[in-house]
Amino acid sequence: MAKATNPASVAQDAMSALSEAVETVQSKMEVPAAARDFVKRMATDAQERAENLHEDVKSATHRAETFATSLVSGYADFTRGLVEASLANVRHALATVEKVATAKSLNEAAQIQVDYVRDSARSNFERAREAAEAARVAAVDGAKTIQSEISALYTKKAA
Repeated sequence: MAKATNPASVAQDAMSALSEAVETVQSKMEVPAAARDFVKRMATDAQERAENLHEDVKSATHRAETFATSLVSGYADFTRGLVEASLANVRHALATVEKVATAKSLNEAAQIQVDYVRDSARSNFERAREAAEAARVAAVDGAKTIQSEISALYTKKAA
């Protein structure tokens, strides 16, 4: 009678033999020195590129922070100017009310009112002109900053 063989055992024996053959071949093969040097150079170059990219991103983040700070500062200055202008207008209006209260005639009260309107219009026009000039300067400076930051991001460094 023929001896029964276990198929799993045959497959396992074949895999063992194949594995042993691969290990024998691998133990006798050496990686050429040029290949090792190439891999080392590539790893070093990749490390340098990663470091440079990190520095570029860090610099870009700092530039973005500086730009955002200047925008917020400009907005805060503009808001402060509006608050100061409002206070000046209220003070001027209250001072005019006091002057009108001391007027001895209707003509004098009307003249005080005309002077108030003229002075108020002049000072508000001057404030608006100054605010527009400040906004123009902030916009020009902001555009220059954005332009320089973008060009700094995309300028290739000499190797």
